[in-house]
Amino acid sequence: MLTTDIHDAALAFGRALRQAPAVAAYRAAVDAFEADRSAPQVMAALQASQASYLRTEQAGLTPSQEQVDQLRRSQAAVRSNEVIMNHLRATNTIKKYLPVAASEVSATLGADYASLIAAPASC
Repeated sequence: MLTTDIHDAALAFGRALRQAPAVAAYRAAVDAFEADRSAPQVMAALQASQASYLRTEQAGLTPSQEQVDQLRRSQAAVRSNEVIMNHLRATNTIKKYLPVAASEVSATLGADYASLIAAPASC
């Protein structure tokens, strides 16, 4: 069972983390992405185009011009969608921020925070 001090410290850490600019921007970008009806569809179309292109290449074949054109159209649709681009930028920023935050927590704890919270490996 957690001591009151540890519990309170964990809650304070969570509040502080949520208020960090990178986390707040990421949460806002996720909310905007989920609220936008077209953004998930545009991403799904890109993923489908990428998958088709990749399957063709992995089969040792050359993708058709239609596959190339569809992939390019899907990429252009993603690049022109501000909600998606904000989400991608926020995702990239948080991927850089979280390891720094984990390092600071590790230094404060005197232990490797990431290994403390990692799920146990199974065979």
